[in-house]
Amino acid sequence: MKHFRNLVLILIVSFHFVFAQNGFDKQESIYHLSSNLEYLASDYLEGREATTRGEELASIFLSAKLKEYNVKPFGDDGKYFQYFNVLTKQTESDSEIEIISEDGETSKLLLGDDFALSLDYFPSAEFNDKDYEVVFAGYGLTDEESNYDDYAGIDVDGKVVLVIVGSPSTTIADSATFKDYKKYFNIKSKYENAQNRGAAGLIVVPDSRTVKYWAYIRVRALTSTSGLAYESNDQTYSSASIPVIRLSEESAIKLLSNELYDYDDLSKVEDGITVPPSFRLNKKIRFDYRASSEIKEARNVIGIVEGTDDDLKNEFIALSAHYDHEGIVDSVIYNGADDNGSGTVGILEAARRLSQIGKNKRSVLFVFHTAEEKGLLGSKYYTNNSEYMDDIVTNINVDMVGRESTDSIFCIGSDKLSTELYEMVEEVNSETVNFYLDYTYNDPDDPNRYYYRSDHYNYAKRNIPVVFFYDHMVEDYHKPTDDVDKINFEKIEKISTLITELALRISNLDHRLIVDKLEMEAVK
Repeated sequence: MKHFRNLVLILIVSFHFVFAQNGFDKQESIYHLSSNLEYLASDYLEGREATTRGEELASIFLSAKLKEYNVKPFGDDGKYFQYFNVLTKQTESDSEIEIISEDGETSKLLLGDDFALSLDYFPSAEFNDKDYEVVFAGYGLTDEESNYDDYAGIDVDGKVVLVIVGSPSTTIADSATFKDYKKYFNIKSKYENAQNRGAAGLIVVPDSRTVKYWAYIRVRALTSTSGLAYESNDQTYSSASIPVIRLSEESAIKLLSNELYDYDDLSKVEDGITVPPSFRLNKKIRFDYRASSEIKEARNVIGIVEGTDDDLKNEFIALSAHYDHEGIVDSVIYNGADDNGSGTVGILEAARRLSQIGKNKRSVLFVFHTAEEKGLLGSKYYTNNSEYMDDIVTNINVDMVGRESTDSIFCIGSDKLSTELYEMVEEVNSETVNFYLDYTYNDPDDPNRYYYRSDHYNYAKRNIPVVFFYDHMVEDYHKPTDDVDKINFEKIEKISTLITELALRISNLDHRLIVDKLEMEAVK
């Protein structure tokens, strides 16, 4: 009898395991995951940068795999691809800046190592090859409602303006305008103010965050930057724009050495010290940069497993991952095995499984966005230009899921718009892979703001409930060392199981997933 009870227990446990994972063999899944990632993150694909040969090869591979898995195309004209144009801008690598001392001695700042030229404000060549005086103007802000003006008493016409990051919100606490300090925190307000006052350039002194992430900023400075081409009439693309320069810490120290206030004085503002008054530097600046722009084609890849219910199949669950990465930087290939090769193959495996299961009443979309690394452009285009967006019930997004602990994953956004989605994620997870779901980065006050930094957010802005799974790998993030040999395929297999089962559960609900919050409420 004891042996019989044990046998029954084994059968019950086995049945639950098969039910939870729909009978898919773990080792077979890992084989598919590893073989797919070994190709996507190989040198042959040259880092999969959006609009490049590497992106095209990756998209062809993804479409071929979807076809192999009997996942139908759902892009333009009945194909797998959704095309869109990207305005790509590039600063030539030999661009430089000269610092000219009072006695005429010069020292050069090199692109990437010493400074980054912002291409959000496409700079005119007219500001090159001239010597400019440099004037420090605090935060570089003007706000009439609070009677605040960093430019009071100074003339910057034809001069380069030096400013610090941030806004004086802490010192003007009684100002209703400056309570909304985020309005002034970005560079745009500083740029517009300097440009409107006739300045010849804007130089931004690095804060602690800039210093911390200079390696990442350096990569950005040496690679192209992009925006959707239909936005190219925005004023920030004007060919008359002044140059906007970010300095490295070492460059800021060099520029401000032996001046009335040095870099140490300006950096103390972060610690609550009052910003120094405006002053003119003894040194001058000369620009020598070359920037170019070009419209290039990019492509999202979209497949569908159609729903089995005639009434529900026109509603969709969208599983997504971005498949692009950084490309080639300084002749070095950035393969992006975790970012986001891991999420890409995880979605592919979910597509393979769901196609074989064939039990989803609602349709399931598999959306591989491109140009996420360029500013969520692929998902922005997709969500703004796909006519069925109102019929998407939820978005399950994965971005970097192949590193760190096998037993835990960061879970972001599931409770922002739908309590039901949050509860369902918890329930499905506990019944299947039983990850420790870490909500650290789901905190609205988390300074990393990951909820706003991957493709799911373009769905959330349309009040589509989202959940975002993420591993928070930092040591190889946006570095050429993010390679396949460091990938935890067992973890990706668990993610594939979780998102497969979650998609199935939502697709078979007898009601549409309940949205009980709104995005504008969620972001407060």
